[in-house]
Amino acid sequence: MSRSQRIARDVLSSLAAQRSRVLLMMLGLAVGVGVLSAVIVMGQGTRERILGLVERHGLDLVMVRAGGDVQVFAPQADRGLASLLEGDARAIEAEVPYVDLVSGVQNLRGISVVYEDRSVVTRAFGVEPNWLAIRHRDVAEGAFLSESDMAAMARVVVLGVKVARTLFPDGGAIGRTVRVNNDPYVVKGVFIELGTDAAGIDDWDDRIVVPLTTSARRLFNRPYLEQIVVRVTDVQRVPETAERIRELLTVRHGIAPGQPRDFFVREPDDVEGAALETASTLSALLLAVSLVALVAGGLVIMNVMVASVSQRSREIGLRRAMGARMSDISRQFLLESVFVALGGGAVGVVAGTAIAAVLGAAGIASSRITWVPFGVALVACVAVGLVCGIHPARKAARVDPAASLRGRAA
Repeated sequence: MSRSQRIARDVLSSLAAQRSRVLLMMLGLAVGVGVLSAVIVMGQGTRERILGLVERHGLDLVMVRAGGDVQVFAPQADRGLASLLEGDARAIEAEVPYVDLVSGVQNLRGISVVYEDRSVVTRAFGVEPNWLAIRHRDVAEGAFLSESDMAAMARVVVLGVKVARTLFPDGGAIGRTVRVNNDPYVVKGVFIELGTDAAGIDDWDDRIVVPLTTSARRLFNRPYLEQIVVRVTDVQRVPETAERIRELLTVRHGIAPGQPRDFFVREPDDVEGAALETASTLSALLLAVSLVALVAGGLVIMNVMVASVSQRSREIGLRRAMGARMSDISRQFLLESVFVALGGGAVGVVAGTAIAAVLGAAGIASSRITWVPFGVALVACVAVGLVCGIHPARKAARVDPAASLRGRAA
């Protein structure tokens, strides 16, 4: 049997002989690795979900919002800003290259929709017929708004699926008349289920849509727009198109150089970056907690192993008397530290990924299990085991064999 094989055998025998102590050392590290693994799995899932939502909501979409402050996601309250008009939308359509489709958008919260004895309070949007193609939406039932609806300022409405299910739990919404802020509107369509935006805040299923002319002259009775949405012919041209829109509206609004703009142009990269930044805040906090737990677990391993050197001084003396070198003793204790760390890490990574998967299945968090948490756990545990095992290994190697065999403590 080679020297390395004997050392490995002694390591396993030693760990088996002190199970309770090994479990104690493993516990702290298991907690740290578990949290770290859960953070990685949920972080990967969140990133995948956000990128999917951004792609689903349109990589070829440029949005102009009223107001000069940065508005990546939908504002949480109606802002009533009157800096965008329908003429701006028509100018973008006519003068900016690589623009495919354009739609003005109005919206207002707190709109009451009633059918018989059922009612909801939701958010209403006034849009043009090409809005559906720009936003990559579709209807599950019925039809979307038409040019004739726009021309007639028709009182027709397309319902989000949540609104439709509340008002018509048994289905059959198409052709029914609902009251929108006490005025009769005929249900023309019901959207497919869409979920939330990339930030997970704005619910696309809890809304209604009417023709822009109807909202401007009947439902909201105001001329200004909250948004202008633009579909670009080539995704690669999105940044260039966005800049041309900024230049055009700056001139149209008479904004002098150095003055703040009264509009904000949002690109898909803005949505992706802001959504990932929002999600990373919690991940960073949990990552810090996991690192603290890893350090604490490593310190437990080091302290328990240092204490065990004195208790195992006779064992060390016997091994030295039988020909073991100082380096053999040092390697044994260092390997014990690494094995304990790996054991705790194995428990932690399995528990962490399992918890993340359960949370993902329950819809509480997004999760995506790959090899990454296992690789990170392996590297982290080996590093903790080596760093925290150096001091106990050196202390054990310096034990005086003669003194330890006479029963004196190390």
